[in-house]
Amino acid sequence: MEWEPNERDAWVADAQRWISQIKGVLQCKIDLDDHGDIAGVHVVAGMERDPRHIVRDVESLLKARLQMDVYYKKIGVVQVLENGGAEAPAAPQPHIVAGPVPVTPRGVTFLPPRDGGGSAAAEPAAARAALAADALPAILVAEDAFPRPVCLSVALVSSDRGVRAEVRLGSGGREAVGIAESPNHADSDILCIARATVDAVGGLLALPLVLHLREVRLDTIGDQATVLVAVDLVESRRTETLLGACAARHNRQQAVVHAVLGALNRRLGLFALREAAEG
Repeated sequence: MEWEPNERDAWVADAQRWISQIKGVLQCKIDLDDHGDIAGVHVVAGMERDPRHIVRDVESLLKARLQMDVYYKKIGVVQVLENGGAEAPAAPQPHIVAGPVPVTPRGVTFLPPRDGGGSAAAEPAAARAALAADALPAILVAEDAFPRPVCLSVALVSSDRGVRAEVRLGSGGREAVGIAESPNHADSDILCIARATVDAVGGLLALPLVLHLREVRLDTIGDQATVLVAVDLVESRRTETLLGACAARHNRQQAVVHAVLGALNRRLGLFALREAAEG
């Protein structure tokens, strides 16, 4: 059955209105591709909430009300400083010179669109001064701004019967230790280290996520020994398999830790870490 675009996309206005009702959201615009699927969700929000929480709220709302799974990187959040409060006293008229408008250190300055195709240099000085006065300062949200976990130490104790690994990670002033044990068999060392690394990452996160090591193995790529890992990230009823790799040139044990972190670091940018003062 062929749908008319207007009929097919009728839900967009409702979805934009629902998203605008999320705490901290000021405006929302949804773009669709040629097939009617979501190509991007553009959100303007205030400064009172963590942008990662807003992204998760938008994901959950679209899933609950429209049964749509939207990849988090398609949701963009711009935080703005709203111009409110009492009017400030009139400032002296600045001297405007031709050329690009300097960018203030506070963030990015958005100017209202100009009518017509004239250049900024051709506009009257008074008009350009008015545009500068009405500029809306904003802060763009940088992706993956949280401190990524790093490897502080790896310890491996091996006996005839078993292997015990201990991995210590640090992030944002906080440390977490993961421990794993296994019977002693071929490649049990990399298995224990990978499990201990996943356990330590879970200890750094503030939100209850399930991290499960699906597979770890040594392989040869480009004539080079490489550690390959697959980790399942389970959030609510959604499971995502993340992949990581690290060359085992110098230290095989550290390569396992770095492969696990390579799989998890970018995806964990949406989740808050525990405060350093906890515990």
